[in-house]
Amino acid sequence: MTSEGIADGKLITVDWGTSNFRAALLDASGAALDRIQAPKGMLQLEKPALAATLTDLLEPWLATLPDAPILMAGMIGSADGLVEVPYLECPASLDDIAEALAPIPDLEHGRRGYIVPGLRGRSISGAHDVMRGEEIQILGALQQTDAEAQTVCLPGTHSKWVTLDGRRVTAFSTCMTGDVYAALCSHTLLKRYANQGSHDPQAFRQGLEHADQPGGLLHHLFSTRTEVLIGDMPPNVSAAYLSGLLIGSEVRAMVDVLKPQGTVTLIANSQLTALYAEALDMRGIDTRRVDGDTAATTGMHHIARRADLIRN
Repeated sequence: MTSEGIADGKLITVDWGTSNFRAALLDASGAALDRIQAPKGMLQLEKPALAATLTDLLEPWLATLPDAPILMAGMIGSADGLVEVPYLECPASLDDIAEALAPIPDLEHGRRGYIVPGLRGRSISGAHDVMRGEEIQILGALQQTDAEAQTVCLPGTHSKWVTLDGRRVTAFSTCMTGDVYAALCSHTLLKRYANQGSHDPQAFRQGLEHADQPGGLLHHLFSTRTEVLIGDMPPNVSAAYLSGLLIGSEVRAMVDVLKPQGTVTLIANSQLTALYAEALDMRGIDTRRVDGDTAATTGMHHIARRADLIRN
């Protein structure tokens, strides 16, 4: 982008997680003028290097926009981040989050910077649960609906199932579905079968259906090997079958307890939301799909407006 286009920027937003760095430059209306992404997540960096990395990655924008504040969310607010920001206790609203922004000290040239607090609450099992970053996507998606009570699912490495009452997050539960899928494909005997090939819709559907059979997930996982071993499933579709088993088990467990009324909102990229929409459709549940990046940008803009960081 040219410096002329960058000059219209009013807010720099950063979603800094364990695996990736994602930034967006927004104008006063909340439109994204430019984006920066890098595989420089918190796990790849030492804490003393974070401030310099932030400056380096945002360098294309910083020189042109000396007064634009930086609003950050995600694991950057954890104990290993720039500033440890305490979690907000659920129920929590957009206003609650905007009022709890934590300032970032010692940014270059005295630039204003803030970190969004994550949320903590109780899961469906009664255990403690936490999130950092997903709350922004939820708030962004809320701007597009008038539903008073709803269920939101954010598929991913650690999927979140969230219950809302109006504009308030009341409770949520985390499923380590994506994390477990990656571990099974890389560090178990299933890596011989599930670490190859592209997505296969038929095999994925077969996995979804098998997840409903008796025996439970730990039993079902071994069928990823035996279906290939016996010759009933080609090796190059076993990854899709395994994905179906895991997503099917997750959706079944969450739906059985949450019993969502009406449409479930899915927030992620189009590939993930399509998979979860199919799993929910099998249970007669309608879905609304929201792009994760768009939801994050919208949520950050609304937080910034509530906190009076930018004005139209």
